[in-house]
Amino acid sequence: MKTMAYRNKRVKRWGSLLLLLPLLSACTQGSGGDQEGAARIDPPPSAVEQDMIKEAAATSISEGNDVVTVYLLDRNGYLAPMSLRLDAEQSSPQSSAEMAIAWMTANKQQADQLPPGFAAILPEGTKVNTVAENKSEATITIDFAAPFSGIVASQERKAIEALVWTLTEIPGIDKVKLTVAGQPLQSLPATGLPVDQVLTRGFGINLEEAGKGVQINRSMAVTLYFSAQSAEGEGYFVPVTRLINRQADPAKAALEQLILGPHNSKYLKAVLTSDMTIEKLTQMADTVNVSLRDEDWAPKSPVPSEMMEALVLTLTEATGVPQVRVVMNGDDSLIDSDERSYDHPVTRPTNVNAYSR
Repeated sequence: MKTMAYRNKRVKRWGSLLLLLPLLSACTQGSGGDQEGAARIDPPPSAVEQDMIKEAAATSISEGNDVVTVYLLDRNGYLAPMSLRLDAEQSSPQSSAEMAIAWMTANKQQADQLPPGFAAILPEGTKVNTVAENKSEATITIDFAAPFSGIVASQERKAIEALVWTLTEIPGIDKVKLTVAGQPLQSLPATGLPVDQVLTRGFGINLEEAGKGVQINRSMAVTLYFSAQSAEGEGYFVPVTRLINRQADPAKAALEQLILGPHNSKYLKAVLTSDMTIEKLTQMADTVNVSLRDEDWAPKSPVPSEMMEALVLTLTEATGVPQVRVVMNGDDSLIDSDERSYDHPVTRPTNVNAYSR
């Protein structure tokens, strides 16, 4: 676990947000070098530095490797995205969708290649007849050979959630159609749960029970990114869909719920302090601008990287806008605990919870 030494005692409680940093962060970390040599070189401008970091991260993931993001079941029963980096010898002529479904399907031979504590959600023997992408309609259709069998009733909805969220990780895809032997999948075998012919992320994931006072017929869903830890102590993000009473501003509503924290604090951890407030939130064509206030944050102190990443994930999920700019207590030149600068809009990461075997 990375720890930060805060000089101002008022910000000690921020340390509770610094869990083991998600593996996503590892992609952008550099190794130590000759400090004297480094001191003689002027650092590049912040915006240039961030572009260099992004390019280096993308290169480290893509060179000689394929990356597939799949939603797997963790030890606490939550679905979480895992971006699996495959070795060169594991590369496959399969499409991204076929490869993803293969990793989502229980298979004793590849079980030990998944992140420790995570399991595939689809039953062993699940077979796909065809995969058809319609880029003009941003739709993918998966035709399965047979209905899902062997999934306990309590896991059926999660299987659909995992499929929808995994397939919509594919660039250019935001709608999913599921068929069985060429016919639309209309309901699930164990629960009889109806399945829409066209599914989107609006279906939700890790759906919480509606809280007290929420009127279902006048509710809206927000998806929030909280943190969790594996048995090995590795941190990762978990998306949770929460029903709340309908509000005019989905982005502000999502951020307010993120500040409230997880309902299940046994397995999920808050990423923001509970007394943080939203001073202003505006949405432009491609950027969400958010101004926050936390009286316990000392100026120029690093903010937890986990907090900043969860903010970006939650706000881009709520709006569909690709990037977020954050201001804290009027300071727009934030540095996080991984020494990354947030003095400019930050783009949603391509790979969440990156894992390299």
